[in-house]
Amino acid sequence: MDTFIAVVFDNEAQAYKGAEALDDLHRNGDLVIYSTAVIGKDDDGNVSIKRAADEGPIGTAFGMLTGALVGVLAGPAAVAGGAVAAGTAAASVAATGMAAGTMTGGLFGMYRDLFEAGLDADVLEKVSIEILPGKSALVAAIDEVWTTPLDTKMQEAGGIIFRQARIEVIDDQLERDAAAYDAELRALQEEWDEADEAAKAAIKEKIDAAKKRMSEGADKAMTRMEELQDEFEARQSALDQQIVNAAEQTKAKFEKRKAELQVEYKARSEKLKQAAKLAGSALT
Repeated sequence: MDTFIAVVFDNEAQAYKGAEALDDLHRNGDLVIYSTAVIGKDDDGNVSIKRAADEGPIGTAFGMLTGALVGVLAGPAAVAGGAVAAGTAAASVAATGMAAGTMTGGLFGMYRDLFEAGLDADVLEKVSIEILPGKSALVAAIDEVWTTPLDTKMQEAGGIIFRQARIEVIDDQLERDAAAYDAELRALQEEWDEADEAAKAAIKEKIDAAKKRMSEGADKAMTRMEELQDEFEARQSALDQQIVNAAEQTKAKFEKRKAELQVEYKARSEKLKQAAKLAGSALT
């Protein structure tokens, strides 16, 4: 299962030991690591990224997620302070937060990043309660076919683990947006057809604005399709490596997971294609 984890430790040294234990589980074929990072809160309550998230098709997205997590826990200024350590992805989050000009604007964007990554506020709230001053956390995007190995290793390392299965929402949102924009455009066109000359100019402005939103939605859908393909190929490659490394019992589970991932990818691609197609037909 495609899962986000946050493991809270009493100190930074323990968090690094937890990261080493997670790496061991990956090497042993017990799970797949897509990306990891370590964040910490100092005695004054300042949150920063101690170890950078990996880059790449999955790592970049996870870097955005890590930057958003740090930002929500401590505000945009904390993201700016840790942006260099976090890499280009979190730096982008920091820049977005700072450009917003206010704490509210920056945090809104970060919550949006968490939402688009498939995470809800419940996990974030639990992590924020546990990560007290002086504590650190290991955060990771993983794929696990059973939970016992990770639970055992993190408990041995002294960590408190939080899990959430990632729920893909952005693809559904783009599909719904495209349908809504299409319905709006059709209604405006009908209104324009029936309006007198005095009213048509105002309606035309609304039609142009609706077409602009539709065009932007189509661009988002196409961009998301490219991101989705990159992520899919990276996940497939990672699962293939684990199928080679895993014990016989676990190997079968990873093969099943790979087949599930292919079905998920096809379904999500179809939603994005439909969104792009709907936008294209409305704009012609």
